[in-house]
Amino acid sequence: MKKSWTTGLDSDCANEIKMAFTSGLTLRKRLEELIRGKEDEAIRLGRSKDGYECPNWAYKQADLVGYTRALNDIISLIEN
Repeated sequence: MKKSWTTGLDSDCANEIKMAFTSGLTLRKRLEELIRGKEDEAIRLGRSKDGYECPNWAYKQADLVGYTRALNDIISLIEN
């Protein structure tokens, strides 16, 4: 569990968050699967040959990179 989950919280609230995090393992694993699926789909669509014809291709690629980075940040928060 990343320290950012409990940073700035009082000890009672931090302990409650830690217990909820630990007890939510099944939910967190499923959420990770869903997020990874979204990432895979976005990457697949970003590699489509149709995209190269778009004059804004570079912007779409930058958006894809930012989107996948954000998804990976979320995954890092929910991993053990």
